[in-house]
Amino acid sequence: MRTGKYRLAMAAAMLIVAFNAWLAIRALHAFFDVQNWRAHTFEVLVHTKTVEADVSKSTAAVRAYLISGDPLYKSRYNDATADIDRELDAIKTLTVDNNTQQERLAYTRQRILVRMSALQTGIAMRDATHEMLGPVSLMAVLTDSPDHGPTVAYCLQQMENEENRLLNDRTAASLRARSVVVWTFVAASLLAILLLGATAELGIRAVRDRQALINSEAEIRVLNEELRITNTSLEERVEQRTKELANTNQELEAFSYSVSHDLRAPLRTIDGFSLALSEDYADKLDETGRDYITRVRGGVQRMGLLIDSLLQLSRVTRMDLQSERFDISQVASLVFGELEALDKDRSVELVAQPGVLVVGDPRLIRIALENLMGNAWKFTSKTPNALIQFGSMPGTGEYEGTTVYFVRDNGAGFDMQYVDRLFTAFQRLHGDRDFKGSGIGLATVSRIIRRHHGSIWAEGQIGQGATFYFTLGGPGADVNARA
Repeated sequence: MRTGKYRLAMAAAMLIVAFNAWLAIRALHAFFDVQNWRAHTFEVLVHTKTVEADVSKSTAAVRAYLISGDPLYKSRYNDATADIDRELDAIKTLTVDNNTQQERLAYTRQRILVRMSALQTGIAMRDATHEMLGPVSLMAVLTDSPDHGPTVAYCLQQMENEENRLLNDRTAASLRARSVVVWTFVAASLLAILLLGATAELGIRAVRDRQALINSEAEIRVLNEELRITNTSLEERVEQRTKELANTNQELEAFSYSVSHDLRAPLRTIDGFSLALSEDYADKLDETGRDYITRVRGGVQRMGLLIDSLLQLSRVTRMDLQSERFDISQVASLVFGELEALDKDRSVELVAQPGVLVVGDPRLIRIALENLMGNAWKFTSKTPNALIQFGSMPGTGEYEGTTVYFVRDNGAGFDMQYVDRLFTAFQRLHGDRDFKGSGIGLATVSRIIRRHHGSIWAEGQIGQGATFYFTLGGPGADVNARA
């Protein structure tokens, strides 16, 4: 009977220990989280102070340049300006969870632009006159607030005040969390003392249980050692894969540089000499020779278009996703406006559903719409009463429960038996004589949609136009909201 009660008491004590351990772990997690947030606040403050210092450096460099005209100070001004942009981007990333700070940062960036514009004006005046500016002009350039608005220092101070407030709150939370941790461990220590007393009371019968416990601890140590070895091996593999990924990214960067510089140089040479031939030796060439030169220049320009398209495909693959909620209808309207500005002789009607909201990377989604609407614009060039539509609709079938977005036109269309080739690079369903293009645009669109965990497909009929549908996946991407 006594043994049964004792075992029951020990079981209850063990449950209390387990609960106390859970409380201790939870308190530690809370403490570490608060400490991390404090470190985060300090990091934001460091960046704001750095921005303030860089603005001062810029002003000092311009002042020295306006007085001495030494180009070294202009170089220092450019370096400080570049540092300001990097620091502002870092602050934006760190405060992405704080809408108030994001708004203050946007306003601060505007004030810095006003300040830098005044400094740049001073540099331009110094470059134009090659003489030191007069006191009035010098003061106008170097004033802290050229348009009499809030100074950069004031804007940064407002952000720092908010961070200091957060720091005070988090410091208080840190103290509370530390107090909880201390009391939790005190309670655990007291409970351990009580359990030791109960163990002493057990006497000889506890020896056997103790030996069993020792054996269990030995097994645990063996398991822990095996787990440690496994974790070490896993960390080494992760590090190796990370290095391989970094090397691959470096190779991609090198390739992009080679394409944008090494390949463009000979193309510019060919295009330049071809233009010189057509302009300077046109009277010495017959019609066939002039036609050959025209074809050479056309090939060079097509090669340049291919290089630009390949670079864009590479960039959208490597670009970091920065998702946010935005109005895709406005983006579609802006893209259409740019197309109209480039080809003012055409009359094309755009019907865009207003207020379609999505969550995604606005830069990449804009590139996708530029390619889709650019295709629609191109393939309606021979269609009277050309019409381009953008909108959304509820998905059906396998896309039920999601929103499907589309770009539709009444242009040349395509044969559905070749639909699988649409989103493959360099695969074109129309000849270059009929419609110019690189054959990479839809491949780029497909890559962007896949990076957003979505799907893209198309429907069309020859002479009846085409419709391109796409979805945007990922957490929160389908907001299903319309203004």
